[in-house]
Amino acid sequence: MEPTQSEFGGAGRIVLTLAGLVVIIAGLDAAGQFILPILFSVFLSILALPGVNALKKLGLPTPLAIMLVVALVALVLVAISGLVAGTVRGFTAALPRYEQPLQELWTGALAQLERLGIEANAEVLAGTFKPGDVMPLVSQTLGAVAAISTQIVIVTITMTFILFEASELARKTEVALGGGHHAASRFAEASGKVQRYLAIKTVVSGITGILVAVWVSILGLDFPLLWGLLAFVLNYIPSVGSIIAAVPPMLLATVTLGWPYALAVGAGYLVVNISLGNVLEPRLLGRSLGLSPLVVFISLLFWGWIWGPAGMLFSVPMTVIAKLVLEESEDTRWIAVFLGSARDVREYEAREKARNISAEYEQQRAG
Repeated sequence: MEPTQSEFGGAGRIVLTLAGLVVIIAGLDAAGQFILPILFSVFLSILALPGVNALKKLGLPTPLAIMLVVALVALVLVAISGLVAGTVRGFTAALPRYEQPLQELWTGALAQLERLGIEANAEVLAGTFKPGDVMPLVSQTLGAVAAISTQIVIVTITMTFILFEASELARKTEVALGGGHHAASRFAEASGKVQRYLAIKTVVSGITGILVAVWVSILGLDFPLLWGLLAFVLNYIPSVGSIIAAVPPMLLATVTLGWPYALAVGAGYLVVNISLGNVLEPRLLGRSLGLSPLVVFISLLFWGWIWGPAGMLFSVPMTVIAKLVLEESEDTRWIAVFLGSARDVREYEAREKARNISAEYEQQRAG
């Protein structure tokens, strides 16, 4: 039986869709150096917009308020990029003296497993995992942040245009989407959630970085500022970010100070992340804004594959923002449910149940 024309058409659409995805992914990869600073500018603009609005309420003209905020952000970027670049240079220069002890530690761990009767093919494991490779990843990750931060001119100019455009964005959304004031209100609510999320996440990440730097400094670990910066950056990645941030300093503590200090470093990270990530942050946010661990993992792999360490850092904030925006529409809320965590599903169910009870009550009153 020969395939029908409709079957050929369906197969053709699938092939064209897959080909389009390949072209888009290749384009994103090629345009990474152009797109990443713009994404960074968008995130900074979201954080800076409340400051601009506050200055406007004090009576400053919009152009002056924007220029003052952009100048402040530029000064902060210069300070941060210089700090990160200097720290990464010092750490990169010290890497050779850590790699050999780490490799010896790994070899000794494999030998200990064999003595305990646990078969471990040393050659295979040595080929798949090298502890010495963990440390260069630290400098690469922070180096990616420094590389974006040093593009001060592009970032500040883009920020300026975004902030000027923000004053008209609500009106454009209302006209483009239709729906009158309802569309504008929905857009404002989604924008407010995004601003609140990024602001709280930035503050909590900053506190996390400071506490980590202080703790490892007290323990006498080398490069405490580096580990504080790494904890700050990776705290934007929920679930796995804090775990990834704790591995390099624990390995370094093992080879330079001994395993009791490594356990102390891990205990400090555990206390800080439980206190801030599981107690303070949810309380400030008011409810869960988490993502499914599977979504986080796939997002990290996908954007890390396209844009490297910088893509991994931007992947989760972009997904969270998309989830917040998708929640604001009944037509797209089901996508937000799939992106969310199990706690989000329970919250959606509770809200839906409350809505149904309210609707039944209104029907009984009307009857």
